[in-house]
Amino acid sequence: MRIIQVGLGFWGADWANVVATNGRTELVGLVDISEPALKEVGDRIGLAPERRFTSFSDAIKSVEADAALVVVPPHVHEAVALEALAAGLHVMVEKPFTTSIAASQRVIDAAREADRKVMVTQSFRFRRGPRTVKRLIEEGALGTIESVYGRFFKDPAFEGFRVEMDEPLIVDMSIHHFDYIRGIFGLEPATVRARSFNPSWSRFAGNASANVQFTTADGAEISYVGSWHARRPTTSWDGAWELHGTHASLSWDFNKVVLFPHGNVIGETVFRTGALERENDTLEIPLDTLQYEERLGTIDEFIAAVSENRQPETWGGDNIRSLGLVLAAVESTKRDGEAIDFEEWLRSEGSRPQAAE
Repeated sequence: MRIIQVGLGFWGADWANVVATNGRTELVGLVDISEPALKEVGDRIGLAPERRFTSFSDAIKSVEADAALVVVPPHVHEAVALEALAAGLHVMVEKPFTTSIAASQRVIDAAREADRKVMVTQSFRFRRGPRTVKRLIEEGALGTIESVYGRFFKDPAFEGFRVEMDEPLIVDMSIHHFDYIRGIFGLEPATVRARSFNPSWSRFAGNASANVQFTTADGAEISYVGSWHARRPTTSWDGAWELHGTHASLSWDFNKVVLFPHGNVIGETVFRTGALERENDTLEIPLDTLQYEERLGTIDEFIAAVSENRQPETWGGDNIRSLGLVLAAVESTKRDGEAIDFEEWLRSEGSRPQAAE
C-alpha cells in the first residue's frame, strides 16, 4: 500500500520509519510545514528529496498513493482527512479522531460518499495484553462483567502541544483506555462523570490527573483514575485493570493476565486450555501470540480492510463513540463532575453546526 504521511511532530517522525520499513507499505510522500524536519526525517529513512513536501496538495498532485496517514495535531485532523478523501485516498488518522463529534461525523460522512475507509490508529488495541483479555471475555471466561477498576500512572517527558492542551490526560492518553472499555471489555457506557485536577508539581497547563466513572445501561460500573504527572509507582501504558464478572474476576497488570474463578474451580484449573495453575486456585493466562502488534497490527488491519472492502476494527464510525467518551468526560469536568447522559449528549454534539465549534 502506497502511503503519503502528513505530519512529523513528536510521534510522526517515528511513524515515518514504521511506514517506510515494515515491508507492507511504501512511503511515497512526506508532508510537513517544517523543511528542517522534512530533511532530517527524509534523510534518515532514505526518502528522495522530490518526495518531501510542505503542502499536502502538492504531494497529492505529485505522487501516486492509495492512502494518507494523518499525524498532525488533533485540531487539524479533520481538514487533512477531508482533503485526502476528496482526492480518493483511504485514511489512517492518529487518535484522537478529531476534536469534536460533529467534525468526526463530517469525516465519516465524507468517507462514505467517497467509498473510502477511515481508520483511527488506536494501536493499543493491537497488543498482546488486550487481545488476550478480549479473547477471554468473548469466550465467556468472566461471565457478565459488572464492575471494572482501572488505574493509569505515568510521567512522560512531553513537550509541545500536549503540555499546553486542555485536559491532556483525558484527551490524548485516556482515549486508549476508554477505547479498551468498549473495544476490549465490550462495555458501552450510558452515563459519564469526571473530575480533573493538577498537583503542585504538574508541568501541564491543563489538568493532567482525572477520576472518571462510567455506568452502562444494565448497571455495570467502571471506575478509572489516571495521571500524566504521576509519582512512583507507575503503571504500564496499558494501565492496571481489575474486571469482576459473574463467573470470574480478571487482573491485567504489566502484561500479566490472571483469572480468579468464583465457582467451578476444578473445571477451570484443570481444563482451561493454555492456562497455568497458580497458588490459591488462580490461573495465569499466557499472552496470545500476534503476527503483527501495535502500529504494525494497525497497518495490517487497515490493509486487510481495504483489500476485503470491509470496515476496519477501529473505523471512524466505531471510534466516534470512544472519542465521545473522552469528550463527555471533559464536559463533565467543566460541570464539576455532573453526570452526562452519553447517548443524549452524543446526539446533541453530532448535530452541532460547524460555525459553532
